[in-house]
Amino acid sequence: MSPDGASPQGPAVPAATIAAVRARLAALRTEPGYDGGADRFRERVRTVVVIGSSSRGGSSIFTEILRRTPQLLHFRAEVNPFFVLGGRTWPESGTDSDALGADHVDPLDPRLDALSEDLAFDCGTAEDTLPDEASVARFVVDLTARLTIQWPTTDFAVEDVRGAVTATLTTLRDEHGWPVGGFPDAQLFHALFLARIRRIHPVVNPHYYDLSAALIARHDPGAPLPSGPPGGWLLEEPPFVTIVPWHRATATALAERPLVIKTPSNAYRLPFLQALFPHAEIKLLHLTRNVAASVNGLYDGWRFPGFYSHALDRPLGIRGYTDTFPAWGNRWWKFDLPPGWPAWTDRGLEEVCAFQWRSAHQALLDWLDADPSRRDASVRLRFEDVVGTSERQQDLFATLTRWLGITMDAPLQNVLGHALPPVMVTETPRRQRWFKRADLLSPILSDPGSRELMERLGYAPDPSTWT
Repeated sequence: MSPDGASPQGPAVPAATIAAVRARLAALRTEPGYDGGADRFRERVRTVVVIGSSSRGGSSIFTEILRRTPQLLHFRAEVNPFFVLGGRTWPESGTDSDALGADHVDPLDPRLDALSEDLAFDCGTAEDTLPDEASVARFVVDLTARLTIQWPTTDFAVEDVRGAVTATLTTLRDEHGWPVGGFPDAQLFHALFLARIRRIHPVVNPHYYDLSAALIARHDPGAPLPSGPPGGWLLEEPPFVTIVPWHRATATALAERPLVIKTPSNAYRLPFLQALFPHAEIKLLHLTRNVAASVNGLYDGWRFPGFYSHALDRPLGIRGYTDTFPAWGNRWWKFDLPPGWPAWTDRGLEEVCAFQWRSAHQALLDWLDADPSRRDASVRLRFEDVVGTSERQQDLFATLTRWLGITMDAPLQNVLGHALPPVMVTETPRRQRWFKRADLLSPILSDPGSRELMERLGYAPDPSTWT
């Protein structure tokens, strides 16, 4: 039995659950704070920047840096929840993986308009203020919608969310020195807010969020530690996002600013994205990370209480995972689901992780190779430079801003030489953390397929040079 009381009966989110979530989201459109963004969203977007990477390849941290500049547009988090609601994920997609093609954009499918509306609602830029009652009302609607996606079997009343937001902001101003109208710390807000929501809906557990464990211990010490996935079916993959106030993208912004999309599974969806945004140029930012660091990060993530992505319809027998977590490790796949995954369900965990790394980068290279003109709209950057010295960061961002056609504004300048934000981390980042598993990873590093791909990505053959 899953923590929300739903029995794990199958891989797909039940149609009744999808319909209930859809009805709740539709009801939010009648709320005074609802602001759905630009109409005809898909047709208005002119530039889509796809951050192509493997899972645990650094895309979350990298995207969080890019969110700081108002010159770009983003979704609040990964777009997978909206694809699930729109029937465009495994197994409903019919591709037996996370892959999607242009044929998944059917203008006669009524779910396409709903997907466009969902994306318009989620697209925009982050704010660090709540200056008036109207902005607070919008934030209440946004929080209610996100809770509905994160806990799809629970019905959240707007008035309950509004009461929790009001009480939380009062506490933050009275006891933590927040200025009226300010929103300086999303982590602290959500630690207090979720503790209040949990009093009404005990299923809501802050440990499933991308929150500091120390904050949870301080503000909600009674929250139970996770003992498996947060439900029998999921729309959003935990750790769940903690949202901030949001300025919805206008039609003008969609025409003028690049829209950045980060979801690693999109390595297998580039033809779909081309069709989804029919008037947009698709630009590929290929973010690489060496195989040792990536596989080590994936290995940690598979063994971390989060990143549950697919409830499978066949048993898993992954050594180092299924045998370690028998309560859910025989059913839940983590991270992206590459084409050909059934052949890897009874391998060692490190082999599965290497398969995920190779599959994502090979899919990106194949897409570029299929049409040489695509290389003119692509750039390849290394995550090692994102977390490298200030000089390496400066060179990377000079290349990036030229390619994007934006300026190195103050928010981006402030990144240089400073600690990067901890986003979706399983443990404290440190240089060459993968060395702790050097023996386990040795066969991966010597595998001809991995070495050939590393060479294509521009890495030196000596693993001791990798960070």
